[in-house]
Amino acid sequence: MRGKQATALLLAAVLAGAAAAAPSDQAETAHADYLRGLAYRNGSGGLPVDAARAVAALTAAAQGGVPEAMFILSHILAEGEGAARDPAAARRWLEAAAQAEYPEALQEMAMRAMSERDPARAAELLREAAHAMQHRAHAAQRQ
Repeated sequence: MRGKQATALLLAAVLAGAAAAAPSDQAETAHADYLRGLAYRNGSGGLPVDAARAVAALTAAAQGGVPEAMFILSHILAEGEGAARDPAAARRWLEAAAQAEYPEALQEMAMRAMSERDPARAAELLREAAHAMQHRAHAAQRQ
């Protein structure tokens, strides 16, 4: 029970901070939107599962430049989870996440390139994904 209470308190603090954020804190606000979107999507942090609120929060986070949100939103829109199915928008968000060097998006783009019979593009995307993963690993080591 303590874990759930601590998670709920942490989420409340993040949400309160996001509400009070100044425009210069846009990156922090976008990250808070991302966390809120995940909480609504998964029903965690004391929040109920609410697909529509998850989509709204993840959209705000994606528009705020959070690559993880872009990637998740691309899957939500591809599947029509909490929003109308929109393959074109799903593709745009996936491409935006790949442009932001989000490794999982680059890997998915590589898989699509292979299915479209473009092995040279697939290889290029996989190299980019490996490079992005190295950056992620180095950042994790610094923390």
